[in-house]
Order: sequence, then structure tokens, then C-alpha cells
Amino acid sequence: MSPIDITPARTRPPRPDRARRSAALSLAAVAALALGACGETPTGTLHTRAGYTASSTDVPVSVCPEGDASRLADEEGVLIGAHFALRVECVVSFTEIPEDFQLEYLFGEEATLFPPAEGHEFTVVQFAPDPGHEGLYEIDSQTELDAELSIGDSQWSFAGDVPAPGSLYMAVAEADAPISLEVTDAGRTQSIDLRERTHGDLVQGLYYGSRTEITTEYVEHSVDAFLASGNYEYSVDDWLYSTNFVATRSVYLPGEGWVAELDRAVLSISFVWLHAGSSLVWEIDPEKTLKVTGPEGELTAATVDYTTEEWGDDGELRYYHMTYDIPANALAFDLAFSPKGPIAWPDEGVEMPVSDEKTHELTVDFT
Repeated sequence: MSPIDITPARTRPPRPDRARRSAALSLAAVAALALGACGETPTGTLHTRAGYTASSTDVPVSVCPEGDASRLADEEGVLIGAHFALRVECVVSFTEIPEDFQLEYLFGEEATLFPPAEGHEFTVVQFAPDPGHEGLYEIDSQTELDAELSIGDSQWSFAGDVPAPGSLYMAVAEADAPISLEVTDAGRTQSIDLRERTHGDLVQGLYYGSRTEITTEYVEHSVDAFLASGNYEYSVDDWLYSTNFVATRSVYLPGEGWVAELDRAVLSISFVWLHAGSSLVWEIDPEKTLKVTGPEGELTAATVDYTTEEWGDDGELRYYHMTYDIPANALAFDLAFSPKGPIAWPDEGVEMPVSDEKTHELTVDFT
């Protein structure tokens, strides 16, 4: 068909008012969309994640201000063993860095610290730069020593050592999460609940007194002995004895290990005695000759033994060693040394009573 044979369609031009209405409707829809998009705008929040930890082992000062409640009293923060001594200086929990705390030693001068998530907190534990105590013996290759610090689920382990003086540890943990320190020395574990500030299984004898060995002054005295028997008189003039006492208080001994229960200690006393000389023998019973009295009364020796040493041509020195089981907190003891006769003359088969016997009184104090 020829294009000229197509009958053209008749159309009417759009009405101006309808076009305006369509445009208005379109603008209204856009406005409605825009209005819907202008509701509550979401915001992002940054938190320090739970379980985050930080530490520093070279802090020369206490980060907690003096007098603050975060500081532990000496008896609350101290642990002492045979091979270590430490003191927890302070424990503090917070969501924002508190004023007057020198935590830049941990976080740095310009660090930005984001708060922990809801229900969590930062907890910081610092060990005292100066513990104020010392272990009894140096750590050596035979020492079995381990420690573990826990803040919530975060843990630091120390094999063959304990946390260094001044060291600082931080963890993000649940609010009021447990905080604990355990130290195992030669098979015995002592602990501190740092949240409650209580101790467990302390070797109590290590927390009393500042001295472990005391050497007394010398005691000396001269005695005579005499016996009239049959047609003979036997005598000894001026037998002079002189000795002192070495007292030790212990709970652990190298090569032996722990020698006392947790709430006990061992008192050891040694002295030397001229047992024989010039064909004469003055034998004493050490338990009767030396009486030891402590806070709970007179002590009974747990062990008594002696070693010998030749003296002169025919003499013998005896070194007596006596041990006593004592309470861990017993520190002061009274000694009464009272040698009694007779003096024997074995070659003559006689024993001569002693005159001028004397009791010597001494005190040893391990405070």
C-alpha cells in the first residue's frame, strides 16, 4: 500500500492542566521518598573488644595514686615463697581512664582508648616496683617455680619466674570478673583473690619475722667435782665450759624441700659441748640440759642428734642438734641451759658429783 493511501489518525494535543497535574504528582512522590529517607540516621560506635590485653614489664613508678582505694595494703598484696617474693601494688577497674592514674605507661601519651562494650570494663593490675620482701633462696636450675595471673578469661603465664617488679597488666573483661594470682614454688601453690583481696594456702611461716638465724652470746662457767670413796678422794678443779647457741627458724631447706606444714615451722638449735678430755668425761642429756620455752609453753624436741670431733690428745667435742615443731607465728623463745654432773673418771671407775652448777638464761627472737 502506498504511504499516501494511509489515512492519518487524528490526535488532540495534551491539555496543559493535565500535564501540570502529572508533574505535580511526580514531584510529590519524590518529596515523599526524600521525606522517608530523612528518618533516624544510624550511628556507628567503637568499643575496645572483650579479651583485649596489654602489658608492660618496665614501669618504674606506681601508676595508682597514693592513698587511692585501688592500692592494696601490704598484707593484702604480698606473696612469699622459698624462691620468690612479690607484692601486688594496685588493682583498678574502669570504663574511662580515671584521673591521676599514670596509665600512659601502658597506653602511651597520645593513645585513644575506646570504652569497652556494655557489661565489660578495663581491669589493670600492677606489681610493686619495690616488693619490700625477698625470697629465702636464689632461683637456680633446680628451682620449680611457676606463676599465673588471670583477669576474667585472660591469662599470663610465667614459667620459672614470677611477674617482675613494677610490671603492669590490663585486660578487657566482664564487669566484676574474677582476678587471681597463683604461684607454685617447689610444689606448693599460694594464691591471692585480687577481687576479694584474700589469700589461699599461704606458707604462713614465711610471713612472720624478719630473721631466719640467730647466734647467741657465749655462756661459760667453771665447776668443781669431788668424790670421797674408800681411802681415796677424787676431784676435778675448774672444769671450764664455754658455748653458744645457733637457732634457726625454717619452713624450707635446700635439698630437703618443705619441712613444715602450712601453719607450722621448725625451730632448730645447735650447740657444742666438751664431752671428754684429760681422761675425764662429762656427759650431758641435751634434752634435760637445754630447756626451750615458746608462746605455748615448754617445747619437746622432735629430734635430737649429735656429731663428734676429736679434741686434743684424748678429747671429744660433741655438736648437738635439736629440732622443735612450732606454730608458724611463734618468734620468741627462752633458753635455759643448765649442765648437770657427774663428771666421770673412767680409768678410775668413779663418777664425781659437780658443785657450783649454774643455769644460764637466754632469749632468741626472730621478729
